[in-house]
Amino acid sequence: MRTTVTTSLLSASLLAALAGCGTNSSMVERFDPAPGSAAQASANALPTAPTAKSSNAPSTAPTRATATTPAAQPTLRTGPVTAEWIAQMEASGTRAGAPFAKAFKDAVAREPFDRAELVFTANTDRGTPDDATEGLTQITFATEGADFDPRVSRDGASLVFSSTQHRSTADIYIKKIGGRAITQLTADSGNDVMPALSPDGKRIAFASDRNGTWQLFVMGSAGGRAVQISAENACDLHPTWSPDGKRIAFCRLGQVSGRWEMWIVEASNPATAEFIGYGMFPVWCPVTGTGEDKADKIAYQRGKERGDRAFGLWTVDYKPGFVSSPTEIVPATAGAAINPNWSPDGQFITYATVKGGQAGGGSSGIWVVASDGSVNVNLTSGASSDMSPWWGKDGRVYFVSDRAGHDNIWSVGTDRAMAALSRDPAGAQPLANAPMNTPSDPGIDPNAGTNTTGVPTNP
Repeated sequence: MRTTVTTSLLSASLLAALAGCGTNSSMVERFDPAPGSAAQASANALPTAPTAKSSNAPSTAPTRATATTPAAQPTLRTGPVTAEWIAQMEASGTRAGAPFAKAFKDAVAREPFDRAELVFTANTDRGTPDDATEGLTQITFATEGADFDPRVSRDGASLVFSSTQHRSTADIYIKKIGGRAITQLTADSGNDVMPALSPDGKRIAFASDRNGTWQLFVMGSAGGRAVQISAENACDLHPTWSPDGKRIAFCRLGQVSGRWEMWIVEASNPATAEFIGYGMFPVWCPVTGTGEDKADKIAYQRGKERGDRAFGLWTVDYKPGFVSSPTEIVPATAGAAINPNWSPDGQFITYATVKGGQAGGGSSGIWVVASDGSVNVNLTSGASSDMSPWWGKDGRVYFVSDRAGHDNIWSVGTDRAMAALSRDPAGAQPLANAPMNTPSDPGIDPNAGTNTTGVPTNP
């Protein structure tokens, strides 16, 4: 029974990548991962890199904090829940029995137990879920190391993720959403993290330090030879595909600016990169033409350049050769807002918040905001560290959490959140039925050059 939890304010892959890029304390304060965690294991395996040329890169809250659970300790129920067990809970006469039974019945209706084991945490003193999550389901089951960086395929059938459950360096794995078997896709000596499935599901872009610095690679969705698509002399992270599969956006630690920059390359010809602004972890809206003048939208996190330098969430409109309308949709007023990801219909963004890190007692939770920033709803909260959300076609949000003792991937329902966000809840369209683009994959030219040009100077 845990009385304290370690809150990893950044995902394991981010911590490892930032350390590998030579970031300094102005960018990630007090990097101190918990002993034995994925962040610690990944960081220990990183090559030494020089400190960034400038301290202007955006920072977030400290990377470690502690929080204490309420006096009434939660009870953990793991594994398949039978009809007999639900009946026993209903007949138990306890204050918690009926709410437990109703919650499990609701979860069963949304998530059949032949797809994944349900893990439900509840405070027996209150008789309500520990953090009011909807249909909480555990998806991966690492007992050593960690599973992180969840990415669900457009068809909703597969989950791609990074993991250190088998060795200290991270590899990329794939599994069926409803299964337990996992398939290892990379096995080199470096760290392979931040996988991104192409819209047609045939290719995976990812970041790796296998050659000594963090670079971007593309491989087939079944693994095999990976083709490097980024420059040798930069630190590149977090690839994201355009809806038509023709371009890849990513973030780079600028060699001149010393700040995190966002760039776009053509997937089939990555020799020339296009600078689109300053920020981290860009994520392309899966629906084309949702911006002004039918431009695409890209969400990202950006640190303030004064005060606590905490991250807020922004969007920008993009057409090839033209960038416009940088818009802050979630300001860093009550804590850092990080890890944005789009709903399949492009109308909402899920993200993680980090609160209380500066003073200790911090925690992180998953939220959903309308793409124009007008409405904001909480999905998870409580003492656990919930990070890196990703929206699946089934309408559920997949995220990384340490709520069962190890960093694993979980999912949570969004029906209540969507009802709260919708201006017309009764007529809201289920996300699973939202229209999605299904482009062809232009492929990757293994003979294409990897040098980029036009690195911006300080603004």
